[in-house]
Amino acid sequence: MPFNIALSGIRAASSDLDVTGNNIANASTTGFKSSRVEFGDIYAGSILGSTANTPGSGVSLQNIRQQFSQGNRNFTDNSLDLAINGTGFFVTSNGGDRQYTRAGAFGLDDDGFMVSNVGARLQGFAADEDGNINGTLSDLQVDVSVQPPRQTTLSEARFNLDSNQPVLESTGTEFTTDGAVIGIAQQGLQEATSTTTDVGNITTPINFAANPTTFQLELTGSSPVSGNGTVNITLDASTANSVQDIANLINSEIFGAPSPINVQAVANGSQLLFQDLTEGVSSTITVSGVTGTNDLSTALTGAPASVAGIAEVTNGYLAQTLEFEGPDGDVFNFTSERDASAAQTASEMNALAGITASAQTNARIIAGSFDNSNNNFTLNGVTLTSTTLDGLANEINGLGTSQLAGISAEVNSTGDLEITSRVGADLRFGFGGSQPPGTLDVIGRTGTGIQTVNTNTEDVVVGGNLTIQMEEGYSLLSAEPSVGNLFSPLTDDSFSEVAINAFDPADQGTFNHSTTSTVYDSLGNPHTLEQYFVRQPYDPNDPSTSSNHWMMYVQVDGQNVGDPDPTLPVPENTQPTMASFNVHFNSDGSLNEDLTDPILISNWTPNNDDGSAAGALGPLNVLQGGQLPVTEPPSSSNFEISLDGTTQFGSNFGVERQDQNGYTTGRLSGVDIADDGIIFARFTNGEAQVLGQVALANFNNIEGLKPVGDTSWVQTADSGEPVVGAPGSSQLGIINSGALEESNVDLSTQLVNLIIAQRNFQASSKTIETANQVTQTIINLR
Repeated sequence: MPFNIALSGIRAASSDLDVTGNNIANASTTGFKSSRVEFGDIYAGSILGSTANTPGSGVSLQNIRQQFSQGNRNFTDNSLDLAINGTGFFVTSNGGDRQYTRAGAFGLDDDGFMVSNVGARLQGFAADEDGNINGTLSDLQVDVSVQPPRQTTLSEARFNLDSNQPVLESTGTEFTTDGAVIGIAQQGLQEATSTTTDVGNITTPINFAANPTTFQLELTGSSPVSGNGTVNITLDASTANSVQDIANLINSEIFGAPSPINVQAVANGSQLLFQDLTEGVSSTITVSGVTGTNDLSTALTGAPASVAGIAEVTNGYLAQTLEFEGPDGDVFNFTSERDASAAQTASEMNALAGITASAQTNARIIAGSFDNSNNNFTLNGVTLTSTTLDGLANEINGLGTSQLAGISAEVNSTGDLEITSRVGADLRFGFGGSQPPGTLDVIGRTGTGIQTVNTNTEDVVVGGNLTIQMEEGYSLLSAEPSVGNLFSPLTDDSFSEVAINAFDPADQGTFNHSTTSTVYDSLGNPHTLEQYFVRQPYDPNDPSTSSNHWMMYVQVDGQNVGDPDPTLPVPENTQPTMASFNVHFNSDGSLNEDLTDPILISNWTPNNDDGSAAGALGPLNVLQGGQLPVTEPPSSSNFEISLDGTTQFGSNFGVERQDQNGYTTGRLSGVDIADDGIIFARFTNGEAQVLGQVALANFNNIEGLKPVGDTSWVQTADSGEPVVGAPGSSQLGIINSGALEESNVDLSTQLVNLIIAQRNFQASSKTIETANQVTQTIINLR
């Protein structure tokens, strides 16, 4: 019997050594849980039972119990290294076999699945495209391929609009030049001529001392009026040896008279001329009361009637006086200059308080009439050599920032050449130089006559039109003369209301706030979304206005994205308009969602930087059926703007949130795993996509799990069913990314256990030795 007892002790000590050795061998194994040996004594029994004095029968191995206490965490630089802080096990699938482990050294295989060192796939809850976690346990996969772009379908923004901002826009009055002379092609001389009387040839010398000459010289109809009148000429003291001497003597008499007139004597070889000093006026020069018998007296007596001067061609505009009244009741006048260009008149009017004027000139060269074969056509004095209207358009546009500043040209659909001065300068057409002229037909305002230019001495001039805006409180009282000039007789229909300082995205003085953000088209190309906020006026007496009202204008890449206006003429009725939306706030500064417009951008055509179509999905405007909500996946470039949470408080404008759901193409740049097991994939496009959630499992009796190697356990009947859930839920622990749980083996304790097991083994062996000696003694009894 002692032999069996000793053998059981040796077996127990050997098992103890095995377990302790295994613990020591796995002291550095990640996630390893140490074991301990639990023994029980053995007593023989009988049907009638045993007595208190029954000796034992040895020792038996009752259990090898694993210690599932928490191991220390060792932090690493690998975000896929996971450690559980608390209870629970990672769930893995090894060839379909469900296993559980505390070893969190995971990586990615070639298909992007998260796997352990032995290839077992980590289990978790997958996420859909929107990052929503489902409840089905499956293999966790990180897609390592290129992330396709996502088109923006929703832009979410939250702002604070400053309630102290002023209303920048006001309502004024507008009227235009609509007189009979506006924009008509006027034809006439390139250079003005003067009124002239040709006295004829004079034979010199003439001794006026011996044979004096007297006469009267009269000028009428000249300008200025003070230059008109009559002077008496007396030549009686000198000898004139040339016609130039005669002219000098006469001019001395004219300009030495008490009231000189605006006439000058001119010698032209042997001819003597009297000439009005003012060019272009239709005046009359009269010679009378001639006395004397010399050659001059004879010529003066037979002098013909004067030839009236001819003015240089102009736009034909006469002076007109406008009488304005300001908001304080003050009256002030403006008088336009005769023949002044629309550009000059607009510039002078802009110097007036409360008045803004703009000008533009339009003219047209009729197709088929243009002949510039000698390359001497002139526009505003600049010689142009093109022989076709297309070439002429290119030549004019090429000089639009230099010699022909502000002038542009375009061949229209009928082949005519439309020429425009954007600043309202006169447009002068002609032929210059010594070469024979060509020909062209010019028309100014539509409905007026055609003028033909076909000489080197005449030009055609077209004047521009003006648009005058009066700020709120200003009015036009009268225009004198009231007819036949820049303006027709003024009536109530001559004036229309117009927005002053109306919104212009290029003018920062027309909007209160602005901000930009990025949106993406269906190809992943980024585009700039521009939002402008304009405070709207409020009049308590006007029910059409409301307090706390703003207008939000939207552009993308500087282009209009509003729906077409079918009431506009062709082709404007199919083109994008400025997108605008009403934004209202409550008296507490919160957004009034009932009055604020739904914001759908439905007419955006994505373009490249050069303005060409990018090839992405195009718009589906409201007229074509575009509406909210925007469908997913999108079938057009439409997207919604949400202003939820936007406020209007008495503080500076601020962007409190700016987000949108689109992005460009991206490649995986890293993976982050949160404490709750949520897996975030970071991409080079700045996006962080939820891919899934690591699952943890726990058991009612974790000591009932069966170890199967590779630091894994499997379920048994004793362990009970696994309780699977998200980290941090129920009694499950949380996950530390970038850390591994070390073995919970205490080496010092295990080394002591080795000594104890060794001594136990030795003692049991000594029992056998002693029993052997006793047995031998008994055998040796005689």
